[in-house]
Amino acid sequence: MAEKSFANQNDKSVEFLYGTKIGKAILEFILFVRIPKLLGFLLRTPLSKFYIKKFVAKNGIDMSNFEGRNFSSFNDFFTRKIDSEKLNTDKESSHLISPSDSLLSVYTIEENSTFHIKGFDYTLEDFFGTKDYGQNFVGGDCLVFRLCASDYHRFCYIDNGKHEGEEGKNHFLRGKLYSVQPKACENFRVYTKNRRSWAILSTENFGKVAQIEVGAFSVGGIVNHLGNTGGSESFKKGDEKGFFDLHGSTIVLLFEKNKIRLNEDVINGTSNGQELKVKYGSFIGTKY
Repeated sequence: MAEKSFANQNDKSVEFLYGTKIGKAILEFILFVRIPKLLGFLLRTPLSKFYIKKFVAKNGIDMSNFEGRNFSSFNDFFTRKIDSEKLNTDKESSHLISPSDSLLSVYTIEENSTFHIKGFDYTLEDFFGTKDYGQNFVGGDCLVFRLCASDYHRFCYIDNGKHEGEEGKNHFLRGKLYSVQPKACENFRVYTKNRRSWAILSTENFGKVAQIEVGAFSVGGIVNHLGNTGGSESFKKGDEKGFFDLHGSTIVLLFEKNKIRLNEDVINGTSNGQELKVKYGSFIGTKY
């Protein structure tokens, strides 16, 4: 089940870097000299283990599923894997589930192929980096799942289906690594400037579904287990699709018109630009 809505929150550093002129200048310098890449490298070494305890305490992370585990680095901790039976994934075939722990927001894709997110108009071409794949989703729904530092950073398939051919292959688009916190989204077109990977999935209950994984500050990798060859590969609802390396990230799902009905609590909790806390595999809607 979805949880109550959360007000948009930013770290103080994000308020400064993305909300002030001098902060934006510093941010661009940080990205230019590739500090996020260096930070990502350091957090993959054993030297970073000291930061795990502090990070858990700061973000209130439940570690009950990992008692006794010795992590080799901060990244090893960050990409930790929970046993599938402990994830409580909704298995009802007609139910739409969340692909991840996250804060969910909902948008409509207009007939002119645009949708408005946090002060910016985006187009389907912006997301795919090409005009070739967007028309299926005109008039449909755009669901944005924004992962926070405290969230489990693995994500699942929302239905049974297949990766098929070129459109079902993971397409990796290089980009910057802006934060995905609200202040950043209000000042930069982060969903199309940031590093991302997309594939159009053929699903049993929801038609064609585009899934776009978007990297963020210090996220060095977007790892997908299937869809890397361009062949035909099947998957099951709730199967782990992949994971993010390090810090906040976002998943965007695009649906064709009249394919999903969101639950009333989701509609109410995401009205007026609000974000709603959802869990990996939780029930958020039904097939149309």
